Amino acid sequence: MRRHHLDDFVIRPATEADAASIAEIHTASWRDAYAHILAPDFLSGSIETDRLAVWSQRLRDGSPTQLVNVVLSPAGQAQAFVCGYCDFDPVWGSLVDNLHVRPDARGRGIGDRLFRAVAGELSAKASGSGLHLWVFEANVAGLRFYERLGGRVVESARSEIPAAGGKAVLRVHWPTIVQIG
Repeated sequence: MRRHHLDDFVIRPATEADAASIAEIHTASWRDAYAHILAPDFLSGSIETDRLAVWSQRLRDGSPTQLVNVVLSPAGQAQAFVCGYCDFDPVWGSLVDNLHVRPDARGRGIGDRLFRAVAGELSAKASGSGLHLWVFEANVAGLRFYERLGGRVVESARSEIPAAGGKAVLRVHWPTIVQIG
């Protein structure tokens, strides 16, 4: 596989036509990163249908505060996506709800670039300056990624995803966007 320079990748707003690609990335990412977190029968079964339904609905009927961006390779293949919500919580600020990179595209800086881009977009639109997200406590690589970007764990809760069986999730917070490392 030919390696491309990060500047060759394009970040653009997602459209309804991107739902299947986004669902595919989401499925592959969860199967890879959450194999020890989500129920095996979900990961090997209905996950594709579930994610396609979620992303079709979100891209068709998204709220005005929703922002979904996709990263395309130079060949036009979707490599990653992010979904955020501006001013989601009065205390914690805007929310990064999903950030997923194809497992075979990780380690190239795509996630870092995508996270910084969405943080900048949310910051420009938000009335407050905070940003937060939830990450599974068992997702050590994901947590390390967000901490490297300056996020701090501020609380723990139980996942509401049925296939997670109540596993712990951590709220990672940046009081201001300028704190992103």
